Amino acid sequence: MISVLRQRDFSLLWFGGVLSVTGDLFLFIALPFFVYERTGSVLATGAMFVAETLPRLLFGSVAGVFVDRWDRKRTMVFADLSRAVVLLPLLAVAAGGPLALVYAVAFVEATVSMFFLPAKSATIPNLVAERDLTAANSLDSLSEEVPSLIGPLLGGALLGVVGLSGLVLLDIATYLASALLISLIIAPTAAPDDEPDVTAEVAVSAWTNALKEWLGGLRLIGRDRRIAVLFGVMSVSTVGEGVVVVLWIIFFRDVLGGGAQEFSYFIAAYGTGGILGGLLLGWSSRVIDETRLFSLSLIANGLLLLAIFNSRLLPVIVALAVLAGVTVVGWLVTSQTLLQKWVSDRYRGRVFGAYEATQALTLLVGMGLAIVLEGLLGVVVVLSIVGAVWSLAGLAAWSMLPGNK
Repeated sequence: MISVLRQRDFSLLWFGGVLSVTGDLFLFIALPFFVYERTGSVLATGAMFVAETLPRLLFGSVAGVFVDRWDRKRTMVFADLSRAVVLLPLLAVAAGGPLALVYAVAFVEATVSMFFLPAKSATIPNLVAERDLTAANSLDSLSEEVPSLIGPLLGGALLGVVGLSGLVLLDIATYLASALLISLIIAPTAAPDDEPDVTAEVAVSAWTNALKEWLGGLRLIGRDRRIAVLFGVMSVSTVGEGVVVVLWIIFFRDVLGGGAQEFSYFIAAYGTGGILGGLLLGWSSRVIDETRLFSLSLIANGLLLLAIFNSRLLPVIVALAVLAGVTVVGWLVTSQTLLQKWVSDRYRGRVFGAYEATQALTLLVGMGLAIVLEGLLGVVVVLSIVGAVWSLAGLAAWSMLPGNK
């Protein structure tokens, strides 16, 4: 891996990605607490997460059409510069401006990111030799996991020192630094010459085909019982994820009486578990079948969530969060592996496109349920239900997927 980082163009892309992801995670900690402390409303807090997730549903499938037709380096540089500008209204919010700006900024920034991420993935094969591609992709994954540790810890600490405005300026600086580094790449990053230009007709076709491919992917999923079961279990799990994303802020703020710094410890521990899970997965996959590993990881993750959200001791919660991070990587990665194995190459793109769009949709459903159920049942009860449902979904996968019997 070190030899790959020594390759100039790839290292520029990699370090630029580390900077921008770290800056994003500063605000990931700060904004939910800022919104909730200012409004005291679960609805207002949940709406922020919805604003960040909607672009994934609306533009995720479409953005790739344009990325394949534009120079990818320019696309990434423009995206970084655009995101830096988009964040500026948050300075007005920090000074007492209308809270509606938070939702607008979150939506627009997430939309621009839908173009940056596929451009980055498509550029990597242009920057390294084919024999180094696996190492480069591993480093790319690491560029997201490491900031998931650093960003939350620094974000929680810095929020009390420099305030929201200071974190916004820091995030802007990381985008500008990323744009500068990526602009220095000298390898060709233009789309293939045989790709047509982006015209109004191509844009309309992209939207139409995205819907058709999603529906077509769903039809393909229904033809294979294994894939249908896996798809159903993952959809149920993602609904639960949407609930957790909204309510864990309220859990730390209202139930534990903590703030951004305490929450940052939890996120950092979760990220630590994610890294450990990724390292352990390579070993465990040689010992246990992926279907069993998927089912057991989901069962264990649900039980750990039950323990976490029924505890009131922060050290215990942080320790359990490490284990939860290990198990969540287990079921997320094995689900991807199983889909890759069970879906033929001819249909894989459509199935994964349908999978991504459906995950975004079910995530939004979970966020909506969190807003409704929190007022009826309370935070701890709702989060406990999610943990129980995840374990039950894992049991269902164990009984229904091949290889588990």
